Amino acid sequence: MTQPFLMMMLGVGNGFCKSTYHNNALIDAQGRLFLIDCGAMAWQSLHEIGLGFEDIEGIFITHLHYDHCGGLDEAALYGAYAAGRKLKLWLPSPLNGVIWEKYLSGTLENKVEGRVSLEDYFDVHWVEEGESFSFSAGSSAGLTARWLQTLHVPAKFSCSLIMDNRFFYSSDMQADTGLLCSLLDQGIDTFYHDSSFTYNPVHAGFEELCRYPEEIRNRLYLMHYGEVPADKPEHELQGMKLLRQHEWLAW
Repeated sequence: MTQPFLMMMLGVGNGFCKSTYHNNALIDAQGRLFLIDCGAMAWQSLHEIGLGFEDIEGIFITHLHYDHCGGLDEAALYGAYAAGRKLKLWLPSPLNGVIWEKYLSGTLENKVEGRVSLEDYFDVHWVEEGESFSFSAGSSAGLTARWLQTLHVPAKFSCSLIMDNRFFYSSDMQADTGLLCSLLDQGIDTFYHDSSFTYNPVHAGFEELCRYPEEIRNRLYLMHYGEVPADKPEHELQGMKLLRQHEWLAW
């Protein structure tokens, strides 16, 4: 990339936090807007900053929890019946045969109108692990990305993203020192990492992140934390930084 990209967290909360919404991100890649995940509160969050469906070019989904894909029904129905267009939808290949059959078909299947598949609502792009794709529209180069499978809920698929070969976006995952050290060695210099200030067996706990090497902590930005406890002032974050909802950062 010859130009920086911008990223804004539409929410920094967990699935139950109403004040800071769901852990979804908005990307501005050369003036084109894309979502990483589309939870049940994503469209409300976009509305609050003056954006809507018509402003979004496409969506990448990391896993099938409602705070990460619960807004796909609205995107599909609004696109089909209000906007008259299909959003691009990038999906990890392991979700093929799952996202429609086990998640979306109950809401979206409409045999009378011939809407019987995911492709009837979205411009679908299946992506293999490690395969490069681009957050782009038309012929523009866009922002390159690739996904890698990471551990969130055991026996359920979830993945993280690497963008521009230097930026790691965890989505939801458990702490993994070995992975992050390996990514640092590969040239990744910025890490967006989910964190929980209270015990959560399927997310990275703040105390676990404090055990990451200092070189990683100083490059690490926290999301998914919900609300910061009153007894955890920002200067006690061991070099890590808090992402804030609805704030753009350039990379």
